[in-house]
Amino acid sequence: MGAVVSGQPPKSSGSFAYIGQVLAVAVAYFAVARLAMLAGISEDHTVAAVWPASGIALACALLFGYRVWPGVWLGATLATFATHASPIDAALLGAGSTLEALAAAVLVRRCIGVPRTFERGEDVVEFVAIAALSSAIAATVATVVVASTGSPAPQALTWTWWTGWQADAMGMVIVAPLILNWSTRGAVRSQRKTLEMLCLAVPTLAATHAIFSDSLPAYLPSLPLTFVILPFVIWAALRFAQREVATLNALVCAIAVWQTLEGHGPFASAPPQTSPLLLLAFTSTVMITGLVLNAVVGERSRAIDALARALKTLREEAIRDPLTNLYNRRFLQDYLSRELVRAEREGIRVAVIMIDLDHFKRVNDTAGHSAGDKVLVEVAALLKRHIRGSDIACRFGGEEFTLVLPNTTLQSARSRAEAICAAVREESGCLMGVTASLGVALFPDSSTEPEALLRAADQALYQAKGRGRNQVRVFNRPASVSTLRPRTPRRAHG
Repeated sequence: MGAVVSGQPPKSSGSFAYIGQVLAVAVAYFAVARLAMLAGISEDHTVAAVWPASGIALACALLFGYRVWPGVWLGATLATFATHASPIDAALLGAGSTLEALAAAVLVRRCIGVPRTFERGEDVVEFVAIAALSSAIAATVATVVVASTGSPAPQALTWTWWTGWQADAMGMVIVAPLILNWSTRGAVRSQRKTLEMLCLAVPTLAATHAIFSDSLPAYLPSLPLTFVILPFVIWAALRFAQREVATLNALVCAIAVWQTLEGHGPFASAPPQTSPLLLLAFTSTVMITGLVLNAVVGERSRAIDALARALKTLREEAIRDPLTNLYNRRFLQDYLSRELVRAEREGIRVAVIMIDLDHFKRVNDTAGHSAGDKVLVEVAALLKRHIRGSDIACRFGGEEFTLVLPNTTLQSARSRAEAICAAVREESGCLMGVTASLGVALFPDSSTEPEALLRAADQALYQAKGRGRNQVRVFNRPASVSTLRPRTPRRAHG
């Protein structure tokens, strides 16, 4: 009774996987948070310009579920404790970061889903708004903790809230889409596409570095030159998948943040209260522009593809019989006209075989139209099995079918008709006693005009019907085609 079923892992393996996820999230959060603090904007390395750990926390909550919250809390608590904060303050700040990630994940799931890639431009805007809204949670908790440790000036509390909010918001906007996009398998890129990506990435990153590292001549105003980066972002959004766009945008933002923290670039010379705001505006503009435009382009491409599929479906429905899925009479008339022109140009023959089911009316009268429909479907499947890839089978109307056999001979066409007649006869039991009569006409021997060729095949079929049914007849040329009866279906089924 206590045996483990072969091939099934023990139940504890789920717990081990969960613990592994929690520890992985904690380690990732702690490591990235420490790196962000080392590159912080304060001398004691306790305030960061960008908090990428918030983006990691949000992405993990979306990918692994809300249950990984202990990993976020543990990583955030340890990262704060490493800055010589008290255990209680570290735990409270960790709780604020955890609530921030969970609130953002709940809102994203409810409004967008799990955006491994953003499907619509509106999704990007909603994601940024959610990041900005939820970032206020950790910033507020941090401000309360700072206020509880003494009597700081209101300006200091405002600075604490603002820096915490903008750092977490930037971390979510930059890092979370990057992780989400790389969590799904991307399409294999051709060498040409990879080369184009390199041709875009190199000048983009070089221009960003030049603008933000004060490498340009002094007479060039660096602040307006930040707009030079936008055409590169737009190029990426129009030409590449969202994964490449998010990666390039993240690298651009990383260079801008790094150089600004080093005291270089157009934002470093601004007042301390203004510099983070300018940096936030720049990174948000880059990320939002690239992702929104890319999502809109993708949505447009999907709409065009859907429209093309719909048009293809409509065209198929216009030329297909809805019951048997064979071509209909409209397609037959167009196709036969084109095929005879080609046959005349190439000097080849085309055979037309008209098929009429014997005793079919009896099936409808005795078993009902649904049974008659089943017989028609079975006959259509039988015809498909007896034609070549270059041949076409049509439902002409009612219980009548037409085959067009390009590039064939009279002997081959007759043999094919005999085979079909025999196959229907052999399956007569499954077809409720139905057999088939067939008439064969050949271009150009019987006629050179599409309608006349159909009438010739129908005349041969009429002879087969008149001589006992369940047989094949070939059109006899001495008969005057002009005196043949008009070509209309004998009966309309259903």
